[in-house]
Amino acid sequence: MNNSKMASFLLGATLAFGIALSAYMMSAAMVKIRQSNIIKVKGYAQRQIKSDVGLWRGELTVRAPDLSAAYSAIDGNRAKVREMIEKLAFDKESSIDFFPVAIEIQYKLGEKGVKTDVISSYVLSQTIEIQSHQIDKIESVSKTASDLISQGIEFRSQQPVYTASGIEKIKLDLLAEATKNAYDRARTLAENSGGKVGALSSASQGVFQITPLNSTNVSDYGEYDTSTIDKIVKAVVTFEFHVEK
Repeated sequence: MNNSKMASFLLGATLAFGIALSAYMMSAAMVKIRQSNIIKVKGYAQRQIKSDVGLWRGELTVRAPDLSAAYSAIDGNRAKVREMIEKLAFDKESSIDFFPVAIEIQYKLGEKGVKTDVISSYVLSQTIEIQSHQIDKIESVSKTASDLISQGIEFRSQQPVYTASGIEKIKLDLLAEATKNAYDRARTLAENSGGKVGALSSASQGVFQITPLNSTNVSDYGEYDTSTIDKIVKAVVTFEFHVEK
């Protein structure tokens, strides 16, 4: 190859490389522009709700060296529990259940703490459960159950569980409100930068939070408070919109 052909070849290669480099740079710039024309916003919505279903459980326990004496004792104590519940006058829609009696046999221990085959006592226990829409009475039974202890009755009252029916409908309503909130945020940001909101690029739904009033608790897996009657339901969504100039 003579010098003139070599020069032409080098010139062509240089021009081709320059064109390819320019095309790459322009492509990268276009990607950057497209990416910069995406706006990401979060939408929020919340609503205060009141629980309309309450669940309470209590456990009655007796201990006696003789099985028949244990049964007699639990029968007498059960009558007192029924009396306590009847004074609250739950309506007919409420369910009041006394579950079957469970029996545990305890054995005496030998000199070295080894269990023997000699029975020391019988432990009988019975769970009582009340489910009702009368939330105030569920709250009352959990508090008055402690009066049984003052009568010498071994009784354990659990914390009431409060839930709200129709929560799925509430979630859908909040999702719509959060979506509108996200769009309003995007429109405000876009207009302040001299543009307008275009097509939706992506959308994702965050977890729902059901928390006590004035709570700031947040969980990545969602939270469902059942310890309080009054609650706050929160919804979060994340949207990405194109911004048109």
